[in-house]
Amino acid sequence: MTTSNKLNNDMFLKDSLPANFSGQVFAHKLNFISTTLAKDGIDVSSLYKDTGIEPHGLKDREYKIHKEQIITFYRNVLALQLPSISLLLGASIKPQDYGLYGCTLLCCKGIRSTLEFAIRYHNLVTKTVDMSLHDDEKSGQSCFRFEDLLFASDLEEFNIELQCVIVLSLVRDCLNNDNFSFDALRFSFDKPKHHQDYEDFFRCPISYGNRHSEFVFNNDKWSLDTPSSNPFAMPLLLSQCDLVLKSVALKNDFLITINQWIAENMHKELCAENLASELYLTPRTLRRKLSEQGTSFTGIVKELRCSAAKKLITETQLTIEDIGCAIGFNDVSNFRAAFKKWTGRTPSNLRQVNTSSGM
Repeated sequence: MTTSNKLNNDMFLKDSLPANFSGQVFAHKLNFISTTLAKDGIDVSSLYKDTGIEPHGLKDREYKIHKEQIITFYRNVLALQLPSISLLLGASIKPQDYGLYGCTLLCCKGIRSTLEFAIRYHNLVTKTVDMSLHDDEKSGQSCFRFEDLLFASDLEEFNIELQCVIVLSLVRDCLNNDNFSFDALRFSFDKPKHHQDYEDFFRCPISYGNRHSEFVFNNDKWSLDTPSSNPFAMPLLLSQCDLVLKSVALKNDFLITINQWIAENMHKELCAENLASELYLTPRTLRRKLSEQGTSFTGIVKELRCSAAKKLITETQLTIEDIGCAIGFNDVSNFRAAFKKWTGRTPSNLRQVNTSSGM
């Protein structure tokens, strides 16, 4: 790798820290899934198998879970083999199911404020997807984008599907318009067997195999009104949201520090002992603290390397070998094998899809 490439990579990686890793998150979404399936007469006891989740704990809005518990829970949901399960669940959700987050969402004035609030305060709920808004005045269109945060290739499609359905359901409630639809929907994965169910629910053109999963809409939709908006209640609601968000952030400062250290040293051979020394901890204490957050040193390294690799593949013209070196792989074949294990596709395949989609 050339010196200039290495400098560019280092700068890119430092600017690409995933803002997603939050240790423990609220379990609202899992409680909703369990409750919805139970109402449909489905035995939900199997959902908790090997999760370590206490079913009665989900009823507590302060109950928190970690990512591995969500992954196991989601796999148990898919094991039920219910057709179009993401549509069944997401279409049933209401703002009230999200407590403070949902109440504030309803009170936002206008569709822009609603979507911006949903993104900014996403850590108040079960955040399994990173959401972002991209406004292009030149084209007259905007995109509401979704990026998987679970890093489990067998769950990515379900996770993205479910979040897209939830967002549309909540937006329809905020607009008090069950017929609302975005102008297009792009998915990054291949067309599924139940694609016709998608078209019936989303009511817009849908394409597959794109660079990103995102809703696309013309900017004239920014003028849409939200009938339930309450500007008088918003200051108090937002102050409460900020208090909860600050509490969550304080508890995750430890993980943020670890993320930053790993990102800054990603191109090197990483070991937990060096990190522990940097934090003035024993390796055993470091492992214990990470375990309490439901994660591990190797797990964080994997997620950060996967996230950085995706960005470098899709947003730069660096060779696959250079990208492997930038995230700590001296052997490009080892990088290709690891990336395939992480994402279910090869680096070259991801770049090809990204290039052909042109988006």
